[in-house]
Amino acid sequence: MAMNNRLLRPLQTVHPEAADWANRVRANGGSVSGTTLSAVSKFCASIASAGIRDRFFRANLFCGNSLSAALVPVFRGQSLGGTQYGGTTDANNGPFVSGDFTETGASGGLTGNGTSKYLDTGLTYDAMGVPSTNHIGVFKGAGTWNTNIEIIGARDADDFYYIQGRAQVGGDHKVHAFSGPAANSNSFINNATVSSATNFLVASRNSSASFVLYQNAASVASTSGAVTIAGSSRPFLVFMRDIGSGPSFAGWTYRLLGYSFGLGMSAAQVSAYNSAMQALQTSLGRNA
Repeated sequence: MAMNNRLLRPLQTVHPEAADWANRVRANGGSVSGTTLSAVSKFCASIASAGIRDRFFRANLFCGNSLSAALVPVFRGQSLGGTQYGGTTDANNGPFVSGDFTETGASGGLTGNGTSKYLDTGLTYDAMGVPSTNHIGVFKGAGTWNTNIEIIGARDADDFYYIQGRAQVGGDHKVHAFSGPAANSNSFINNATVSSATNFLVASRNSSASFVLYQNAASVASTSGAVTIAGSSRPFLVFMRDIGSGPSFAGWTYRLLGYSFGLGMSAAQVSAYNSAMQALQTSLGRNA
């Protein structure tokens, strides 16, 4: 009797961190389709195989069947079994409602309103142990802006860590990225030109004297002067940024498809991260 070909196919193994994320989604009242679980599993496996898993203190991919699922981060620490940071979910302020989230397709992601809706991760730079390197990643949907618009980050009186859209200069779309003490001009990248299309931005300080802004893994601007990181006691926010006393309320009005905070990455590491993130978005059909 001929062997059934299906019996010869190995069962797909779900990555442990994807399985853990799916369990936490269900505990928060959401669910995860097989397609999404496979996409998140491949993302986790790619991050692990690239040797960059320890770069992440927190990451959210905005996946799952509902808003309650999308608020559950896939990573909350540098490893599954290690110390976990920030809230078990992203705190929903405003609040976002179910109609603000679509998981798949060209409109996929979570959409802000720029005035009242933002996520509070509960993660602070100080809680991370004030590492000397850092990164902020944000996968933004397409959108245009002509005024300063906050996308993601935090600040206290002395140190800033954020990515901000800036007023247009000559019709180009600009962003401002900050990593370090406000008084040091080497802490920031000012008016870097980026595309208004859907793309993945990573601002990475890989050493005291190297701060680079990447768009889809390509360097678009950098600084090379030394800074001394002092940390921040303010929480990282998404769709806005903390300004030392609370949210900015001049926030992102378009889709976001994911974010991360953690340690700095080299160009090669950013490239590997970008490949994993782009593959996930392609699997969900939402990087248009």
